This record gives sequence, structure tokens and C-alpha cells, in this order.
Amino acid sequence: MKNIIVRPLEWHLAFLGVFVISLFYLQIVSTPTFLMTLVGISAFNYLEYDTALTVVYGCSFIGLILGVLWAERVRRTLGIVTFTAYLLSTPEIDGWRDSAGNKIQRKVT
Repeated sequence: MKNIIVRPLEWHLAFLGVFVISLFYLQIVSTPTFLMTLVGISAFNYLEYDTALTVVYGCSFIGLILGVLWAERVRRTLGIVTFTAYLLSTPEIDGWRDSAGNKIQRKVT
């Protein structure tokens, strides 16, 4: 009887965890894609419409490839959740940390 109640809750929690980590991963991928698309949109000022559209598609694709490479590097080295937590941290409240995540102590003079 306990498994009937607990199992769906465990699945729900696992699904939410995978969903949140997937969103964090997509945020890392979408940043270079968005920035490269903005660079490509500037081609409309200098080129014909068809050529500029091709440049926008090319820049978007390059940004997508760079985003996937960056997200994979972050996933392998730091971890997606650790990277996102580092971006959202407030050093004045949480304390300053080095690149390994260790707290930096103040030097006493």
C-alpha cells in the first residue's frame, strides 16, 4: 500500500528535477544563439533581403552550435545546477568564492 502512494510522488519529483535541469541547459544554449542571431540581424542594414536572411540563419546555426558546446563544457566541468547557482549567487551575502567553489577567507593584516 505504501508503494502505491510513494511511487507516483517519486516519479513526480524525478520528472520535476529533469525538467528544471533541462530548462537550465536550454538557458545556457539559448544565450549564444540569441546573441549570434542579433549579430546576423544587423546584416539587413548592409545586404539584400535574401542574402541577409541567409546570414541570419547561418549566424543562428553557429550560435546554436556554440551554445551546445558551451553547455556541454559547463555540464562536464562544473555541472548545470552549480553553474546556475553561481550565476544567481550574491557574494555580499553568501561570501566570495574561488573558481573551485571554496569560500575565500579575508586576510587579517
